[in-house]
Amino acid sequence: MSLVGERVGPYLAFVILGASLPFSSSSATVVLGNLTNLERLRVNHNRLNGDIPLELGNLTNLRMLGLSDNHLSGEIPAELANIFRLRNLSLVNNRLTGPIPSDLGYLEYLSVLSLSHNQLTGEIPAMLGSLDTLFSLSLNNRLSGDIPPELSNLDALGSLFLAGNQLTGCVPAELEDTLFNDFDELGLPFCGNGTTSSN
Repeated sequence: MSLVGERVGPYLAFVILGASLPFSSSSATVVLGNLTNLERLRVNHNRLNGDIPLELGNLTNLRMLGLSDNHLSGEIPAELANIFRLRNLSLVNNRLTGPIPSDLGYLEYLSVLSLSHNQLTGEIPAMLGSLDTLFSLSLNNRLSGDIPPELSNLDALGSLFLAGNQLTGCVPAELEDTLFNDFDELGLPFCGNGTTSSN
């Protein structure tokens, strides 16, 4: 496993673990769990397995957390919402299951939320509509229910990907102008002209 890091003063500022040998999430807890001054953690393209360590929620100075393209399983821990400075959360292409934690809606500085290509179920949390700085939202999974109208509050949103889910109802009309999207693959109309959500 290749390890890249940088110190700022006496503190480790970022860690990048390059693709190589298998690395368990329990090992990650031992290595990284106490690095409370860490600002960037990227462990993409490894063979990281097991659950996402709850202890990552202690890394409250993180701005970027990348765990994509691994073999992570279990649910997304609500403790990640404790990383209140987080700007980029990427968990793409793992084996994660269960619902999207509503508490992620408290990450007020988040600009990128990428959870696609897992096996997440349940509804899209309406709380995500509180993420005022969110630019990119990627949720291609096995989600169901309506697209929350609260997503229309995301004025900074420029990228929205929802295909592959089992969504119902209609796409909020305010989202139609989202610059990057996969609405054509949803098979859903835009709300308006007598079309409303099923709730």
